[in-house]
Amino acid sequence: MKTTALRFGAFAAALTMGTVGLAACAPSDAGSGGDEKVTLTFANADPAETWAVVIKAFEKSHPNITVKQLNIPYAQYTSTINQRMTSGGGDIDLMVVDAGGAVLDWANRGFLADISDLKDDAVAAAVSEDMVTAREADGKLYALETWTTSQFLYYNPDILAAAGVELPSDDPEQPWTYEELTAAAQKIKDAGAAEYPFLFDQWDSYYQLQMVGASAGGGDGIDADGDVDFSNDGWQKALTWYHDLFEDGLSPRGITNDKNGALFQTGKAGFIISGPWGVSVAEAGDIAYGVAPAPYFEGGEAATSTDSWSVAISAKSAKEEAAREFLEYLTIDPKGNAESAEVAGIAPTNKEAYAAYAESMSAVGGDATANFGAIMQYQLENNAVHRPGVVGYSVFEPGANQMFSDIRNGSDPAERAAQADKDIEAQIARLK
Repeated sequence: MKTTALRFGAFAAALTMGTVGLAACAPSDAGSGGDEKVTLTFANADPAETWAVVIKAFEKSHPNITVKQLNIPYAQYTSTINQRMTSGGGDIDLMVVDAGGAVLDWANRGFLADISDLKDDAVAAAVSEDMVTAREADGKLYALETWTTSQFLYYNPDILAAAGVELPSDDPEQPWTYEELTAAAQKIKDAGAAEYPFLFDQWDSYYQLQMVGASAGGGDGIDADGDVDFSNDGWQKALTWYHDLFEDGLSPRGITNDKNGALFQTGKAGFIISGPWGVSVAEAGDIAYGVAPAPYFEGGEAATSTDSWSVAISAKSAKEEAAREFLEYLTIDPKGNAESAEVAGIAPTNKEAYAAYAESMSAVGGDATANFGAIMQYQLENNAVHRPGVVGYSVFEPGANQMFSDIRNGSDPAERAAQADKDIEAQIARLK
């Protein structure tokens, strides 16, 4: 997924971006308890190295099962899966599924196997129940999330001190408001303490901006019936705030997402809202930094964007038993789940694996990251917002992203939202 590819940028840069096409060769189902050799084909949109560690470990403990990767570039991933599954899909046994409406879409098209019998074990193993239920469609479970994300307010204490700004708290129950963040960014600008007072890790991205609208009371911007509403009072509050960041010179126009981490890393920005990968980005720079919980709007609800890839079993696989063993190893087994996230450098979803990850991440930056794990766990358990699993999400997200981009570049929030509501609904109607 595009947002996932961006999120993994700090870690994936060291990986070799190869594309490997491999097909399953075993003709019938088998599990680890039998002698028959089984080859599973696992379709994903990552470099092969991302999944190599967990596959190697799984194969060692399940010597009769071989897992072959089908690595498809993200830009072609959805269309390739659609084409292969529509044409029979027998050569794909498992596949990654994006957040949002992908589970519903592919379940409705008969691509995904029902794994509802795994729900109780999955919920018991996960950091939060909604990590599991967010992958349901029409009351049935179709995928399990391997990794997860949250949002943090990273800051440069030297820049804040130069501007006379008090440091935000790292108490997850005491986040700053967006109003406090805006006022602090204005002080940085007025003092000339940083070239860029405030950055988002991903401009114009529904993945990051969903939480802004949700905190303002605007909801997801779309409901289960496909009705799009960025014109409501909550989203108008959020979009006006976003618009004004650029109009007031607190955030820059003309800076692409791939530059934002580097700007913070090199001491050119006072604040950046980013995911857990922001720790590694900050650590790679020669700067002091701190980590605080994500902001919320005064009078609104705390909300933090989340989600990452999940993995599903193909409904057309002839090797479902072996595929289930691999899926459970990736998600429900704490060892396997930790291994699945090792190369990606992102948070695992299993509570035991997550606890080890959080402890490690909290120790990375000394005092700067001491409360990282506590912040992330609190946000995952209390205020995480998942991308909506609605029909038409495939056109809703890019439509929303274009609206955000236009507003960042000066479009009137009310007029542009009204146009987005109309245009996206028309596109969704054509899909029904």
